[in-house]
Amino acid sequence: MSENNSFKKIPKKELSPPSINSLNEITSKKIINPPNISIPSVSSEQPGIMEVYEDNFVEEIKFIGGLLEEYNYIGMDTEYPGIVFSVQQITKDFYYRTLKMNIDSLKIIQLGITLTNSKGEYPKNYKYHTWQFNFEFDKKTDKITQSSLNLLEQCGIDFSKLKRKGIKHSDFAQYFMTSGLVLNPDVRWISFHGCYDFGYLLKLLITTPLPETEKEFLDLCDTYFINYYDIKTMVKRMDNLQGGLNKLAQNLEVLREGKTHQAGSDSVVTIDVYFKLRENGVLQDDKILKDKNCLFGVDNEEDNKETITYAQFANLAFPGNSSNNMLYMPYVYNNYYYLVNNNTQQTNNNPTQMPVFNM
Repeated sequence: MSENNSFKKIPKKELSPPSINSLNEITSKKIINPPNISIPSVSSEQPGIMEVYEDNFVEEIKFIGGLLEEYNYIGMDTEYPGIVFSVQQITKDFYYRTLKMNIDSLKIIQLGITLTNSKGEYPKNYKYHTWQFNFEFDKKTDKITQSSLNLLEQCGIDFSKLKRKGIKHSDFAQYFMTSGLVLNPDVRWISFHGCYDFGYLLKLLITTPLPETEKEFLDLCDTYFINYYDIKTMVKRMDNLQGGLNKLAQNLEVLREGKTHQAGSDSVVTIDVYFKLRENGVLQDDKILKDKNCLFGVDNEEDNKETITYAQFANLAFPGNSSNNMLYMPYVYNNYYYLVNNNTQQTNNNPTQMPVFNM
């Protein structure tokens, strides 16, 4: 799944932190039904994609580890609950601030990984080349935007099965850390607009919130993933290769296997697009080396833009001085202004489940 909004540091006295009542109020607001979403027509069959739940997780992660010596290129994608927190002001680290607050507050739904060798060939003599890890998730108590819930259900994600048989985060971290997939200098990770994908995976592995600074986040990515690439960064200055993953795949005539907006299928498309770009000569070795360990939207000098004033922010946050139809509500967290998505599915209004706002 994929996301100009931003923020700047503001003196604490200009805006008070939200009260418990305001947190209760925002989570109890009536959910607005999103417009009908058009889903691309794709085959429902996923012949090369292994569905992984708690009961077959250990077996499959061990099998993947045995393939990595020859098949060390990993296409990856995640599905997650959407963007619950956004921002309205622009500074250099706005993207990471938004990313951190969302990932710290939400739970991953799926991780998809596809293995190939250095020629883009799938594992031979085995039925599967892609593994779709399905995590424990309860749509009634875990926060998720209504639009994301509708979209993922339409695309075939079974939330009742996730609740019953989803992989527990602690189990995943234990076995993934020793699988050879991370902390391995011989592995190459390939993503498309991958900062949220790596962020959610990193949070699972370190079992803590993401670090406070963008630099610390990138340092951890360098440590765990070592060699990682973001196709969107690689093609960002190529006018004929702009747009999302589906558009890029269509332009390159890369066929989709499986269902769109499922992590396994998107990871297949991601790795196939990467090798198609190499085959076409778009990605030469020097270009690949230059863009190694660069994630689109993070540590980007072009993000250092002028900020808007608080008055401008207030006008944007409260259009017409009415909050009845607002998509976002303002909050302060670590001296940054955030807007939280009002259209969020959550039936438990216990404020302890909301992010901690320390002032």
